[in-house]
Amino acid sequence: MSTTFVRRAATAAATFAAILTVASPAYASIPNVYSGPQFVAAATTAACDSAGTTGRDASLATQLNSSLSAKMKGSMSAYRVSCAREVVDAVRDRGLASRAAVIAITTVIVETGLQNIDEEVDHDSLGLFQQRAGWGTVAQRLNPRTATNAFLDKMLREYPNDSWKTAVIGDVCQAVQVSAFPDRYQPQAGDAQKIVNALWTTRAADGADFNDDGVGDIFSTATGVITIWNGKGSNNFNGAVTYGRGWDAYSRPISGDFNDDGVSDLAATSNGQLHIWNGRGDNDFTADVVTGPGWSPYAATLFTVGDINGDGHTDIGAVSDGTLYTWNGLGNNKFGAAVVHGAGWSPYTRPVGGDFNGDGIGDIAAVADGELHIWNGKGSNNFAADVVTGPGWSPYAASLMDLGDINGDGHTDLGGIGSGTLYTWNGLGANKFGAAVVHGAGWSPYF
Repeated sequence: MSTTFVRRAATAAATFAAILTVASPAYASIPNVYSGPQFVAAATTAACDSAGTTGRDASLATQLNSSLSAKMKGSMSAYRVSCAREVVDAVRDRGLASRAAVIAITTVIVETGLQNIDEEVDHDSLGLFQQRAGWGTVAQRLNPRTATNAFLDKMLREYPNDSWKTAVIGDVCQAVQVSAFPDRYQPQAGDAQKIVNALWTTRAADGADFNDDGVGDIFSTATGVITIWNGKGSNNFNGAVTYGRGWDAYSRPISGDFNDDGVSDLAATSNGQLHIWNGRGDNDFTADVVTGPGWSPYAATLFTVGDINGDGHTDIGAVSDGTLYTWNGLGNNKFGAAVVHGAGWSPYTRPVGGDFNGDGIGDIAAVADGELHIWNGKGSNNFAADVVTGPGWSPYAASLMDLGDINGDGHTDLGGIGSGTLYTWNGLGANKFGAAVVHGAGWSPYF
């Protein structure tokens, strides 16, 4: 698209002319991009993710539009979420705390409204951060991850020794951007935090991703060691890798991001205690953290739900004596008190979690009488009535697993073992799944 972009007033232009005289490169803000919740003008934009947007991008946009309150209120789209996702992933892949992503997203909200602008509207500024030519080539400034890392490089220079972790977010943005409008950053920090909360746990909260590559993995501890098959995308998996011994002392583990670092962790019970092993990436884990007693009644049915109350943390669930319980994650390997959801769950197999309708809220799936039932999360720890998706699931009921996204389309996929053969079903959104994909035999020792 191409439309006329609103030009600056003479006073603003004069201010920027003064800024451009400094020796080091500086960003130029675009103060007139916004006017209330909608944009008064637009420029041509480039894709943020070369693979395009996903169904999850669209569902997160809908979710965020109901919760954002500043300039992005009502303005999120699948495209803007994809841009935010690239920024957040760049921060996470660099190993920085999520606050760095909040700082970066705050900046991008102000500069471009989460758009990768590829037209030189304001001097020679380009990209999400409106970086001037001194920040890199055109290709580098239009590459969201490269541009984000350039932003982070300067942030770390301006705020050494982790001082950016406690400084006012708006001040950090201004120190990097050197904007003529420094007061515009801090009011967007609250919305930036909500956007980061929604994106930070997306990869690890749904399925397992132990090498932190954004593709779902398969894991098992049935042999006493943890065995991991890393997803390669396109419904393919690498060969098995093993980690540690002594896992036969624990219940069947579940995966999720329990410390909010964006990497999948493991949780399991032993002697009534819940243990958590935080993932480090590269299929490696820290020593276990013991979170407390009282988990024996839930050991056999423990599962990860995703985020069912909208706070950005991974929640867990279990069934005991036919009653469903969930515990809201608080981050830092902690959970709130049990939430009781009612009885009637005895006829169903051990549940699995995922986002089966693509709305960004955790759902539950389980099998009864050969049919797959799905309860869609409504937020605030509530679920809709079950949706029956169809028969034929009995052979896979005992081993049903949430795989996350193994084919890169943004939907939650399922897996199961039947007669020693691995089958996977790609999620299509709207509680639907594609035909079974057969991955071969030899899985009986693990499930």
